[in-house]
Amino acid sequence: MNNSTKFEHEHLTRIIMKKVSLVLIFLIAGFQLFAQEPVWVNKSDIKEVKLYQNGAMVTRTARANVNSGIQEVVLDGLSPYINPQSITLKGTGDATILSVSYKQDYLKEKKKSKEVNDLQDLLDSLNIRFQQIQNKKQVITETQSLLLANKSIGGANNGVISDELELMVEYYLKKMSELKQEFLETTLKEKKLNDQIEKIRQQLNVLNAKQNLPTGDIVVNLDAKTKSAINFEFSYVIGSYATWYAFYDLRAKDVNSPIELVYKAKVNQNTGEDWSNVKLSLSTGNPGEGGNQPQINPWYINFLQPAMYGYRDDNGAVRSSVPAAAESTVLLNAPVLKAQRLESVVVNINQNQLASEFEIMTPYSIPSDGQDYQVDIQRFEVKASYIYTAVPKLDADAFLTARITDWQDLSLSPGSANVYFDGAYVGETYLNPAETKDTLSISLGRDKRIVIKREKLKEFSSSKMFGSNRERSFTYEISVKNGKKENINIEIEDQVPVSQNKEIEVKTEELSGATYNTETGIIKWNLTVLPGETQKKRLSFSVKYPKDKQVNGL
Repeated sequence: MNNSTKFEHEHLTRIIMKKVSLVLIFLIAGFQLFAQEPVWVNKSDIKEVKLYQNGAMVTRTARANVNSGIQEVVLDGLSPYINPQSITLKGTGDATILSVSYKQDYLKEKKKSKEVNDLQDLLDSLNIRFQQIQNKKQVITETQSLLLANKSIGGANNGVISDELELMVEYYLKKMSELKQEFLETTLKEKKLNDQIEKIRQQLNVLNAKQNLPTGDIVVNLDAKTKSAINFEFSYVIGSYATWYAFYDLRAKDVNSPIELVYKAKVNQNTGEDWSNVKLSLSTGNPGEGGNQPQINPWYINFLQPAMYGYRDDNGAVRSSVPAAAESTVLLNAPVLKAQRLESVVVNINQNQLASEFEIMTPYSIPSDGQDYQVDIQRFEVKASYIYTAVPKLDADAFLTARITDWQDLSLSPGSANVYFDGAYVGETYLNPAETKDTLSISLGRDKRIVIKREKLKEFSSSKMFGSNRERSFTYEISVKNGKKENINIEIEDQVPVSQNKEIEVKTEELSGATYNTETGIIKWNLTVLPGETQKKRLSFSVKYPKDKQVNGL
C-alpha cells in the first residue's frame, strides 16, 4: 500500500468513527430519556365520595414532581377493587398525558396501622406472661415430685421418733396442699390468659387479612415539556364493596301536631381504603344496575301445533296420527314449539334513569371495616291528618293512623322506620314510596281506649230453600265505644263476598250508610264518635246458589 492510499484509508476511518460516536451519543441520550425511573406518588387526598346504593365513585387529588421528557407516574395505595373502565384523570401543568392504566400491586410492603402495632405489642406482652405462668407450673410440678421422692422418713434399719414423724407428716400435707392450690390457681390464670391471647390473634388475623390485600395503582404516562410539578385530579368507581340504605325516625307529638320525619342512611364500605373526613354525597342511583329500558317486541300467537303420535300399520311401516280435538286450539302466551319459526329476540335499548342525590354538608369518616355508620340526611316537618282505623272482622282493636299527602317531593327511598308517638316507641314499619300512591299511611299503634265488637246476629241470619236454590242470610252488628276524653274520627272496614260465578248471587240488604265497592266487596263507615258514646252499625247480605252445590268461604 502506497502512502497516498494509506492516508485516504486513515482519513475515511476517522470519519466513520466520528459518525459512530455521534450515533452512540444519541442512542445513549435517547435511552436515558426513555429509561427514567417512575415517579411514585404515595399520598393522594380524597376530595369527594359519591356513594351509590351499590358502589361508590371516589374523587382524589395528587401532586407529582416530574422531569422533562417521557415520564411514568404511579398513583399508589388505592383500592384494589377499582373498575379500570371507570377511571377518569386530568392534570394541570406543562405536560401531555399519553396514557392511563390500572394494575394491582401484591408485592409492596404495607405500613402497619397503629391498631395492628398496638395489638401486636399487647400480644407479645401476653405471650411473655403466658410463658412465665407455664414456668411457674413446671416449678410446682417439680417441687411436688421432689416431695414425693423424699417422703420416706428414716433409713431402712433405723426407727423414727413419733414427734419427728408427726412434724414431717404435717409439713408434707401442708406443703402438698399449698402446691396443689397454687397449681390450680395458676392453671385458671393460664386459661384466662390463653383465651385473651386467642381473641387478640383472631382480631389480628382480621386486620392482617385487610393489610395483606393488594393495593391499586393508577399508572400515568406523560410527556413533560420541562421539569415541573403536575397536579392531578382523578376519579374511579368501586363496585359492590360500598353501599348505603335508608332508614327513618317518625315522631308524632299528638293528633294535632305535624310529623317529624328524620331521613337517615346506614353507610358501610370495605373497599380497602379508609375515607377520612371526606365530603360525602349519597345517590339513589346504581352504576352497576345499567339503566336499560327493554324494547317490547311483537307478541305472536298461532294455532297449537298438535303433537304427532307414531304407530305401525299392519305392514310394519311407521305412520303418524293427529288428534282431531286439537285442530282448532289457540294458545295465548304459550311456549314456542320447536317446529315453529316465529321466534322473537328481546333487544334492550339504553335509557338513562333519574336518581336523587343528597350532598352531606358535614364531613364524615367511614373506615374500610364493613361496619354500618349512621349518616343524617335531612329532617322534615310534614303535615298529617290523623284517623283511627279498624277491621273488626280480623282484629278488634282500633289503630291510630297518620296520613301524609305532601310527601312526593321528599325524595324518599325504601327503608324501615322507627315510629314514636307521644314520646313513646310504638314499633317499626316499612316505607316503600314506590308502592305508595297519593297518601302515605303510617300506623301509630293500637288504642285500647276504643272498644270495638263485631257480633253475628243469629236471629237475623238464616238458611232457606227456594225450589232448586238455597239462600243464606247473614247479619252482623258492629259497635264502637269511645273511651277517650275527646271526639274520635274512625274508619271501619268490613266486607261482602264477591261472586265469581253467575250461579252464585250476592245481594246486600243493609249497610247502615257505608260506602260499598262492588268490585272488591269492601265496605267502609266513616264515623265521628263522641266521648263515652257507643255507635252501632249493621251489615246484612244474602247469598243464593244451587242447593246441590257448596260454596267455599261461607
